[in-house]
Amino acid sequence: MGSYEAPPGWVVQAFEFALDPTPEQAAMLRRQFGGRRYAYNWAVRTLTADLVAYRSTGMETEKPTLYGLRKRWNAVKSTECTDTDTGEVWWPEVSKEAFADGIRGAVDAYWNWQSSRSGNRAGRRVGFPWFKRKGRDRDRVTFTTGAIRVEADRRHVTVPRLGTLRVHENTRRLQRLIANDRARILAATVTRRGTRLMVAFRVAIARPIQPRVRNPGSRVGVDVGVRVLATIADDTGRVVERVENPRPLAAALKELRHLGRQRSRRTQDSRRYAQTQARITRLQSRVADIRAHHLHVLTTGLAKTHGNIVVEGLDAAGMLQQKGLPGARARRRGLSDAALGEVRRQLAYKTTWYGSTLIVADRWFPSSKTCHGCRHVQDIGWSEHWTCHGCGVRHQRDDNAAINLARYEAPTAGGVGVLSPVGAAVKRGADRKTRPRRAGGDEARKNHLAPQSQVGQPRDGVPA
Repeated sequence: MGSYEAPPGWVVQAFEFALDPTPEQAAMLRRQFGGRRYAYNWAVRTLTADLVAYRSTGMETEKPTLYGLRKRWNAVKSTECTDTDTGEVWWPEVSKEAFADGIRGAVDAYWNWQSSRSGNRAGRRVGFPWFKRKGRDRDRVTFTTGAIRVEADRRHVTVPRLGTLRVHENTRRLQRLIANDRARILAATVTRRGTRLMVAFRVAIARPIQPRVRNPGSRVGVDVGVRVLATIADDTGRVVERVENPRPLAAALKELRHLGRQRSRRTQDSRRYAQTQARITRLQSRVADIRAHHLHVLTTGLAKTHGNIVVEGLDAAGMLQQKGLPGARARRRGLSDAALGEVRRQLAYKTTWYGSTLIVADRWFPSSKTCHGCRHVQDIGWSEHWTCHGCGVRHQRDDNAAINLARYEAPTAGGVGVLSPVGAAVKRGADRKTRPRRAGGDEARKNHLAPQSQVGQPRDGVPA
């Protein structure tokens, strides 16, 4: 599915509902999941074969595209999609959208590998696409064409090939937007999340241009942490609010450990093993739902209430890599449970919705160890309370950091600076590009048998 450019005044967001399918619809969904996975693996095999052929003969092939691979798939699907036992062709039972979604995923994974290999992709290095395996891969399928709608009774949705499915939640919010010509459904993605089936509608929504912030002139700093999820202070030095961390993983850890030990005593792939695994999956889903709920309540309240919000440019992924320190494992678990990077990610798009402004402080800004009274900077280690050597004032670590963030002045040149409603997209992963490196194992190696005239020529846009 190509990228959709929303017109001015419109934004793209998702509405997700839990499905309640009939047994026949659930079986049909499993076919769609399997068809998508099969098409993905076929595309990976095809791309691998093209690279092997290029390496052995030097014969150049066309650059992988969704259109080109779909055309090749349509030519071979009658022979590929054949039951080995009965000889029956099974591809008519699967939507063409499932096949297209699988091929699209393989093409995207291929070009992510090429971009990472050439150093043009931020974040960790990405290898050559792997094959997907049933039970290991996340079941999902995206529909972009056909009958995709929310029914007027607000209890059913319609998806291609699956027909009308009942949903657990009321869909009135989305249905009203569509009825008032303020929303347009772009795609529907059905996903298995634990033991539940979810449908997410990708929707373009018309939002009012004027800001809807309660205090447009206010400015607050938000310091996130593990003990207290968020400490919010204004630029006058007043702590506005402290949001406690619900710690859903810590609350469920005892039961998760018990179920993990119970599963280890089961015979793998047995009925009781599957039952125990289902209990673990439900508990993990509940932990994730509790965490997401509290984070959304926090970030929505901030974006709707304050005109200017300052957060730290934390390297959340790097913080999880700390090893060798006392209590490092428990610290990493606590950081993962708090999901500190999610606050910044959600604020990045919610500030554009409600007309507020997100300001990301420089990653190395010493918010915790700078006295907000005299601006003296000193090393405080892991202490929660500390006394300033410059003025003698005693500070609480999180409160002091939030006040300093509220008073943060963005640099005029360089640094992270202000992310306004127009430029609120926060970079994912590392701040620097991936270093060029051959990746993907044998598929990425250069062709030592290619004709001399072709050695050193670019391969699919990547310099040799």
